Amino acid sequence: MTRRVLIVLEAGDAYPSGFVRGLIYKDWLIDSGFQVKFVNRLFPTLMRSASNHNRLFGAFLITRFGMFSRRVHDQLIKLKEDQILRLARNYDVVYLSKATSLRLVRRLRRETRACLILDLVDALWLPRYNIAGLPELLRLVDAVTTDNELTAKYIRQFTNNCFVIPDCPQVEAFDRRRREFPSANREIVTLGWVGSTATAYNLFVIWEALELVFAKYPQLQLVLVGVGPNNKYFPPFERVRYTCVPRYTQAEMIDQIIKMDIGLFPLQQVEASEARGILKATIYMAGATAIIASPVGQICELIQDGVNGMLARTTAEWVEKLEKLILDTALRSRIAQVGLQEVQAQFTVKQSFEKLRTVFLQCDYSS
Repeated sequence: MTRRVLIVLEAGDAYPSGFVRGLIYKDWLIDSGFQVKFVNRLFPTLMRSASNHNRLFGAFLITRFGMFSRRVHDQLIKLKEDQILRLARNYDVVYLSKATSLRLVRRLRRETRACLILDLVDALWLPRYNIAGLPELLRLVDAVTTDNELTAKYIRQFTNNCFVIPDCPQVEAFDRRRREFPSANREIVTLGWVGSTATAYNLFVIWEALELVFAKYPQLQLVLVGVGPNNKYFPPFERVRYTCVPRYTQAEMIDQIIKMDIGLFPLQQVEASEARGILKATIYMAGATAIIASPVGQICELIQDGVNGMLARTTAEWVEKLEKLILDTALRSRIAQVGLQEVQAQFTVKQSFEKLRTVFLQCDYSS
């Protein structure tokens, strides 16, 4: 029997997770015999605008016209949810990829016979995320997928049907693109960071370390990928020579990372970082980029210091590890190759898809 799967994305590929934990599986689902349809709960173009200009957007919303526009937007979302509900009546499985609307899930539970699977990543139980009724949401769905065991520990307080499916760093796409890419300029050592305006605050962890190494080594450059159209979200660098890529497509991200010599993954020692997962680390590894990361959360399980990456907690450790990789080209290359081989062996799209496929096939459609 053909399994019919409706995948509900929060805002398409406007959020990286919409691609990494949803759209990336489209061809795999079709090739495996699933009848699949993707639909968005929000409006991708609007969400891209909001994320790129979130302070201006927030200021606009508190004006009288902005409040009116927000009410209109809320009504449009309700119409989108009505559409999702109508579609869901003809599907066996509804997979909600970070679509955490309690109102929508209540309606799906009450008005359809579909098996409901929620994909939940990040520490969404924290007040900063303002997710209403999260415990009820987790109890209402039939199963939950997530990207790491730390988040799964929270989810299992409310349901035993929790499955860990690692994020896909697109190592296959990196491998194809790397063969086409020109050789790098070895006179320049490129440090790189990829993220968003919402995570750029982590760069403050390594601000002092970067200032120290850039003052000492003139061959360095820093590339910040995904930091938005202005510099309000990352440190006011003094000696650090940097360029910004405000926003990116998946293909542009791959090109930028392949050009990096050292990938930076600083994290604050807070609960949100502990539950963050390791996608950024495995993306650097997929690009054959030597990684330095903060030893926070699941990173400690992935990275063997000095083998497939480096770990640094304090400013002094960040300076020490950066200097090692800046000065020792052979070490940098060796670490990058070990990291690449690990993601090629353990983090392919096929491996993650097989886990997701099993969740879809095992779901009880009779409920």
